[in-house]
Amino acid sequence: MSDRLFKIVEVAAVAGLLAMMAHIVVNALSRTMFDQPLVGTLERVQYWYMPVVVLLGFVVAMHRTEHVWADIFFSRFPARSRPFVGGAASIICAAVCFLVTVYSFDVAQHNRAIDLTAGLTDIAAWPTTYLVPLVFLTFGIQFIALASKQLRNNDSDSSGSVYAMEPSLDAPNEAEKTR
Repeated sequence: MSDRLFKIVEVAAVAGLLAMMAHIVVNALSRTMFDQPLVGTLERVQYWYMPVVVLLGFVVAMHRTEHVWADIFFSRFPARSRPFVGGAASIICAAVCFLVTVYSFDVAQHNRAIDLTAGLTDIAAWPTTYLVPLVFLTFGIQFIALASKQLRNNDSDSSGSVYAMEPSLDAPNEAEKTR
Protein backbone atom coordinates (compact mmCIF):
# COMPACT_ATOMS: atom_id res chain seq x y z
CA MET A 1 0.00 0.00 0.00
CA SER A 2 2.68 2.51 0.96
CA ASP A 3 4.72 1.77 -2.17
CA ARG A 4 1.66 2.52 -4.31
CA LEU A 5 1.06 5.75 -2.42
CA PHE A 6 4.65 6.85 -2.89
CA LYS A 7 4.46 5.89 -6.57
CA ILE A 8 1.52 8.32 -6.88
CA VAL A 9 3.59 11.01 -5.14
CA GLU A 10 6.49 10.29 -7.49
CA VAL A 11 4.23 10.53 -10.54
CA ALA A 12 2.85 13.85 -9.28
CA ALA A 13 6.38 15.21 -8.82
CA VAL A 14 7.40 14.10 -12.31
CA ALA A 15 4.21 15.55 -13.81
CA GLY A 16 4.93 18.85 -12.06
CA LEU A 17 8.48 18.84 -13.41
CA LEU A 18 7.30 18.13 -16.96
CA ALA A 19 4.61 20.81 -16.75
CA MET A 20 7.15 23.31 -15.47
CA MET A 21 9.56 22.50 -18.29
CA ALA A 22 6.84 22.79 -20.93
CA HIS A 23 5.61 26.09 -19.48
CA ILE A 24 9.11 27.56 -19.45
CA VAL A 25 9.88 26.40 -22.99
CA VAL A 26 6.61 27.78 -24.34
CA ASN A 27 7.27 31.05 -22.53
CA ALA A 28 10.79 31.29 -23.98
CA LEU A 29 9.59 30.50 -27.49
CA SER A 30 6.71 32.96 -27.21
CA ARG A 31 9.01 35.68 -25.95
CA THR A 32 11.64 35.02 -28.60
CA MET A 33 9.45 34.45 -31.64
CA PHE A 34 6.48 36.71 -30.97
CA ASP A 35 7.90 39.17 -28.42
CA GLN A 36 4.96 38.20 -26.14
CA PRO A 37 5.96 36.25 -23.01
CA LEU A 38 3.33 34.24 -21.17
CA VAL A 39 1.95 36.32 -18.34
CA GLY A 40 2.74 34.97 -14.88
CA THR A 41 5.28 32.33 -15.87
CA LEU A 42 7.76 33.29 -13.17
CA GLU A 43 5.02 33.36 -10.52
CA ARG A 44 3.62 29.98 -11.56
CA VAL A 45 7.07 28.42 -11.53
CA GLN A 46 7.98 30.01 -8.20
CA TYR A 47 4.73 29.44 -6.32
CA TRP A 48 3.31 26.30 -7.95
CA TYR A 49 5.75 24.13 -9.86
CA MET A 50 8.84 24.41 -7.66
CA PRO A 51 7.12 23.69 -4.32
CA VAL A 52 5.39 20.65 -5.83
CA VAL A 53 8.54 19.29 -7.47
CA VAL A 54 10.88 19.95 -4.55
CA LEU A 55 8.67 18.96 -1.64
CA LEU A 56 7.32 15.83 -3.29
CA GLY A 57 10.86 15.00 -4.44
CA PHE A 58 12.05 15.16 -0.82
CA VAL A 59 9.34 12.72 0.24
CA VAL A 60 10.22 10.28 -2.53
CA ALA A 61 13.96 10.54 -1.76
CA MET A 62 13.31 9.81 1.92
CA HIS A 63 11.12 6.84 1.04
CA ARG A 64 13.76 5.41 -1.31
CA THR A 65 16.57 6.21 1.18
CA GLU A 66 18.29 8.23 -1.53
CA HIS A 67 19.04 11.19 0.68
CA VAL A 68 22.30 12.37 2.24
CA TRP A 69 23.47 10.88 5.52
CA ALA A 70 25.86 12.68 7.86
CA ASP A 71 27.82 9.60 8.83
CA ILE A 72 30.63 11.51 10.51
CA PHE A 73 28.39 11.73 13.57
CA PHE A 74 27.32 8.08 13.69
CA SER A 75 30.74 6.64 12.87
CA ARG A 76 32.14 8.06 16.12
CA PHE A 77 29.96 5.80 18.28
CA PRO A 78 30.62 2.15 19.12
CA ALA A 79 28.72 -0.30 16.93
CA ARG A 80 26.51 -1.42 19.83
CA SER A 81 25.25 2.08 20.56
CA ARG A 82 24.65 3.19 16.96
CA PRO A 83 21.07 1.84 16.77
CA PHE A 84 20.16 3.84 19.88
CA VAL A 85 21.89 7.01 18.73
CA GLY A 86 20.34 6.69 15.27
CA GLY A 87 16.92 5.95 16.74
CA ALA A 88 17.15 8.90 19.12
CA ALA A 89 18.25 11.21 16.30
CA SER A 90 15.35 10.01 14.13
CA ILE A 91 12.88 10.58 16.97
CA ILE A 92 14.22 14.12 17.45
CA CYS A 93 13.90 14.74 13.70
CA ALA A 94 10.32 13.41 13.81
CA ALA A 95 9.47 15.76 16.69
CA VAL A 96 10.89 18.72 14.77
CA CYS A 97 8.92 17.68 11.68
CA PHE A 98 5.69 17.48 13.69
CA LEU A 99 6.35 20.97 15.14
CA VAL A 100 6.97 22.33 11.65
CA THR A 101 3.73 20.64 10.56
CA VAL A 102 1.72 22.49 13.19
CA TYR A 103 3.38 25.82 12.50
CA SER A 104 3.14 25.55 8.71
CA PHE A 105 -0.51 24.53 8.90
CA ASP A 106 -1.25 27.71 10.84
CA VAL A 107 0.66 29.72 8.21
CA ALA A 108 -1.27 27.97 5.41
CA GLN A 109 -4.55 28.77 7.17
CA HIS A 110 -3.49 32.41 7.42
CA ASN A 111 -2.46 32.47 3.76
CA ARG A 112 -5.88 31.12 2.81
CA ALA A 113 -7.63 33.70 4.97
CA ILE A 114 -5.83 36.56 3.24
CA ASP A 115 -6.03 34.91 -0.21
CA LEU A 116 -2.27 35.06 -0.72
CA THR A 117 -1.34 35.79 -4.32
CA ALA A 118 1.91 35.37 -6.24
CA GLY A 119 3.72 38.69 -6.27
CA LEU A 120 1.76 41.50 -7.86
CA THR A 121 -0.39 39.15 -9.94
CA ASP A 122 -3.78 37.70 -9.14
CA ILE A 123 -2.44 34.12 -9.32
CA ALA A 124 -3.41 32.33 -6.11
CA ALA A 125 -0.39 31.15 -4.14
CA TRP A 126 -2.10 29.95 -0.97
CA PRO A 127 -3.06 26.41 -2.11
CA THR A 128 0.52 25.19 -2.34
CA THR A 129 1.23 26.39 1.18
CA TYR A 130 -0.89 23.45 2.38
CA LEU A 131 1.67 21.13 0.80
CA VAL A 132 4.28 22.10 3.42
CA PRO A 133 2.41 20.72 6.46
CA LEU A 134 1.41 17.63 4.50
CA VAL A 135 5.02 16.94 3.51
CA PHE A 136 6.40 17.54 7.00
CA LEU A 137 3.73 15.29 8.49
CA THR A 138 4.87 12.62 6.04
CA PHE A 139 8.50 13.27 7.02
CA GLY A 140 7.61 12.85 10.69
CA ILE A 141 5.95 9.52 9.99
CA GLN A 142 8.91 8.44 7.87
CA PHE A 143 11.31 9.36 10.69
CA ILE A 144 9.25 7.38 13.20
CA ALA A 145 9.39 4.36 10.87
CA LEU A 146 13.14 4.87 10.45
CA ALA A 147 13.62 5.09 14.22
CA SER A 148 11.72 1.84 14.64
CA LYS A 149 13.90 0.17 12.02
CA GLN A 150 17.08 1.55 13.59
CA LEU A 151 16.15 0.45 17.09
CA ARG A 152 15.25 -3.07 15.90
CA ASN A 153 18.39 -3.41 13.80
CA ASN A 154 21.52 -4.39 15.73
CA ASP A 155 23.64 -4.67 12.60
CA SER A 156 24.75 -1.14 11.76
CA ASP A 157 26.41 -1.66 8.41
CA SER A 158 25.55 0.21 5.24
CA SER A 159 23.89 -2.72 3.47
CA GLY A 160 20.49 -2.06 5.03
CA SER A 161 20.63 1.70 4.44
CA VAL A 162 19.92 2.30 8.10
CA TYR A 163 23.25 4.07 8.49
CA ALA A 164 25.64 5.53 6.06
CA MET A 165 28.87 3.85 5.10
CA GLU A 166 31.70 4.16 7.57
CA PRO A 167 34.70 6.20 6.38
CA SER A 168 37.04 3.21 6.74
CA LEU A 169 34.92 1.20 4.30
CA ASP A 170 35.01 4.00 1.76
CA ALA A 171 38.80 4.09 1.52
CA PRO A 172 40.44 2.11 -1.29
CA ASN A 173 42.14 -1.10 -0.22
CA GLU A 174 45.87 -1.74 -0.61
CA ALA A 175 45.52 -3.51 -4.00
CA GLU A 176 43.72 -0.49 -5.46
CA LYS A 177 46.34 1.90 -4.09
CA THR A 178 49.20 0.08 -5.87
CA ARG A 179 47.56 0.36 -9.32
